[in-house]
Amino acid sequence: MRPATSGWNGWSKTMSASDAGRRAARRPWFYPLIGSFPAMLVAGLALSIIFGSFANAQKEPASSTKAGTTCPSTSDPALIVRCLSFLGHLYAVADIDLHSLEIVFTAANDGKPETFPAIVSNMSREGMKPLLVTNAGIYSADNRPLGLLISPKGKLHDVNRKVTGPGHGNFSWDSAVFQISDDGTASIVSARAWQEGRQHTVAATQSGPQLASSGKINQSFQAQSKWSFTRTAIGVDQSNRRIVHLVVSRDFVTLFELATFMVNELHCSEALHLDGNLSAFYIPSASERFLFTDPGERIVTALSVITKKTSDLEKTKPSRSLPQK
Repeated sequence: MRPATSGWNGWSKTMSASDAGRRAARRPWFYPLIGSFPAMLVAGLALSIIFGSFANAQKEPASSTKAGTTCPSTSDPALIVRCLSFLGHLYAVADIDLHSLEIVFTAANDGKPETFPAIVSNMSREGMKPLLVTNAGIYSADNRPLGLLISPKGKLHDVNRKVTGPGHGNFSWDSAVFQISDDGTASIVSARAWQEGRQHTVAATQSGPQLASSGKINQSFQAQSKWSFTRTAIGVDQSNRRIVHLVVSRDFVTLFELATFMVNELHCSEALHLDGNLSAFYIPSASERFLFTDPGERIVTALSVITKKTSDLEKTKPSRSLPQK
């Protein structure tokens, strides 16, 4: 603490003449030292910044993505949920391997929207134990499926190629179908081009818009768009069609930002927007069941991830052929 003004003045008045002489004798070397001190301080600060930046560069990965710590662990090791930060936004990603896991789509009974826990209870009574549930698919104002929806009970609604007009929002914009064939591979095709192929479709949902196709972002998206919501999406891995990436955003993101994450970070060949604003993962076995938030809403169409039955796992095992002689 600086002394009071009166005390400081008193000390200066009683300083002896000999003390004043010795002080004057020290001035030739004292003042240059004082003058050089700021320069040394600036130089030291500059060196610390340089070496600090170098050290940080050595520690930080080149990727713009960092693993987060907000994702809960699940009871089934087959279900991997990651939290990733990409270009300033946080996403939860569930990596679904269709060799060991299965994706099923269901709709609310009698047109009555259901909560996530209710959906899990209903599926459990039917012999299916969901590991993860999220919202998916087009539905109408009367709370019934509006687009293609193929569930374990069969086709609940056919593909809708007439979803147009302002009342349908994003679903009228490049609507597409996510589907899983009986060979265990996934794909996303436009609603206009979808048709039953040679391989039987065992699960499917229709939504929109399609975020990416052939590894390229939908060209109709604008990077400067201001329409941001929390969002849910699904994508097919470009290197393996048995790997599916489910995504929910914690933050408000645009369709362009979501598509960029799906293509550039998750390396999806195809990706589809499932829903906006009411986006969450429900993980029954986790301590925090809702990720990122409990939307407090009832949903009509649901996407659930379940463990494949033992009989189905046997079918998907790669065949072992005898070596050729």
